[in-house]
Amino acid sequence: MLKKVLPKVLIFVTIIAFVAYKEYAAPYWRYHIKEIYSKSKPPLRVALENGLEIEMYPGAQPHVGKIAGLQKGLILTQYGKPLVGEGYGFGLPLVVANGASWLASQSKTGKFVHGDTTILSKEYIFDTRENDVQFPRRRYEKTRPIGTIRVDYLIYKNTIEVTADLKGLVEVNYDYVYFMNEQSGRDFRYGLNALGQKIDLIQWQTPVPMAMLGVHAPRLGITFWIKDNMETLKYLGRETLARWHWYGHVSTNWAGCDLRLDKKFSTYKYQISIEKKSRK
Repeated sequence: MLKKVLPKVLIFVTIIAFVAYKEYAAPYWRYHIKEIYSKSKPPLRVALENGLEIEMYPGAQPHVGKIAGLQKGLILTQYGKPLVGEGYGFGLPLVVANGASWLASQSKTGKFVHGDTTILSKEYIFDTRENDVQFPRRRYEKTRPIGTIRVDYLIYKNTIEVTADLKGLVEVNYDYVYFMNEQSGRDFRYGLNALGQKIDLIQWQTPVPMAMLGVHAPRLGITFWIKDNMETLKYLGRETLARWHWYGHVSTNWAGCDLRLDKKFSTYKYQISIEKKSRK
């Protein structure tokens, strides 16, 4: 009897150990389980035009992909459906320092309304270092916070003015700061230059030397444009993959225009414009 049961027990224990280690190396399900028994704060919302809306969560929601436990920027929704896929959202800062990428798992948020204008404010606390996932390391490792960036998103109609206060990095010897502007790669399929000409997207493009670039979702008729004063390198990219890694199945679903700020400014501003054209 024992000989018959033992192999099944060993298989069961192996599966449990594998799932447990996967959650240790790249947590995902723990965040969804926690949502069931804990009461999370709802997102701050701002209505745009044409059925579009912006959401900003105080926590790490939505818990998507490999970045399930990390802060996101602004989430674009259409008629209540999130369009972020597994992207970082709009205006998410990422700091590169000491040879590693640093992200935030915590934040402080606020909302201010004045007439037709709304300001969403989020202070990102950089307390998470990204590692290459090599056994037995974790992909994202919590650390003592290295600094903060406060981002104010001034929203009027379908335009978002992004203002980042980088003075919270004054004691950090960082190399540069990225501002991620990503939504779903399954919806947003190709880029546009300032003349509206199509740019086919691969995982990462060579930096494009333009003041304004767009990313288009043909099925939805939505384009978001990223514009600044040529202060950053602009990387267009798109990735929609599903593959097996040593710690389990991994999916990737993002497209966007990420900005790299090389100079150490105390503040940095850029603009996001969202267009939606009705389908004929």
